[in-house]
Amino acid sequence: SDLASAQMGRVDETAMMAGFFPAFLLMLVLYLFVFGWVAVTWHRFILLEEYPGILPAFNGGPILNYIGKTILLALLMLLIAIPISFVFGLIAAPLMMSGGGFVFGLVIGLIIGTILTWFWFRFAIVLPATAVGRPMKLGQGWAATRPLSGDIFFMAVILAGLNIAATAIVTPISIGMPVIGMILNIAVSWVTLMVGASILTTLYGHLIEGRPL
Repeated sequence: SDLASAQMGRVDETAMMAGFFPAFLLMLVLYLFVFGWVAVTWHRFILLEEYPGILPAFNGGPILNYIGKTILLALLMLLIAIPISFVFGLIAAPLMMSGGGFVFGLVIGLIIGTILTWFWFRFAIVLPATAVGRPMKLGQGWAATRPLSGDIFFMAVILAGLNIAATAIVTPISIGMPVIGMILNIAVSWVTLMVGASILTTLYGHLIEGRPL
C-alpha cells in the first residue's frame, strides 16, 4: 500500500506539472507580448515623437521583431552567464565556506550582475533600432556602444547594486506576505522595464542619431 501510495503521489505530481507547464508558457508569452508592446511604444515615442492614444498603438511587425530580438539576446546572455557563473562559483565556494558567506555572496552577485548588465546594454541597443524599423545586427550594436563602454560599465554597477537591494527587500516580504510580494515584484519589473528602455533609447539617440546626452 505504501508503494501504491507513492506511485499515486508521483502520478499526481506529474499531472500537476503537466498542467502547470502550459499555464507557465502562456504567462511567458503574455509577458513578452506586453513587454514588447510597451517597450516599442516608448522607443517610438521618444525617437519618432509618435504619441500614443489611450492605449499604445499596436505595431505588430515591430513588436514581433522586438520580441524575437529580445529572445535572441536572452539566449546570448545565457551563453555568457554560464561560464561567468561557473568561474565565480569556483572562486566563491571556498571563501563562503570559510565564513562571511552572506557578504561574499553579495559581492559575487554584484560582480556577476554588473558584467551581465554591461554585456546586455552593449548589445541591446539593437532593440530601439528594431522598434523604429532600422534593424541592426548584434555585432553592429556592440561596435556602436564601444565609445561609451566605460560609462555603460559604471551605469551597470549602479543598476546591479539597485537590483540586489530590491531583491533583498522584496524576497523576505514575498515569503511572509505572498500577495504583497507579488505586487512588489510586478512593480519592480515595471520600473526595471522602463529604466532599461529609457537607457537604451538614450544610447540609441546619442550613438546612432547623434543626439546630445
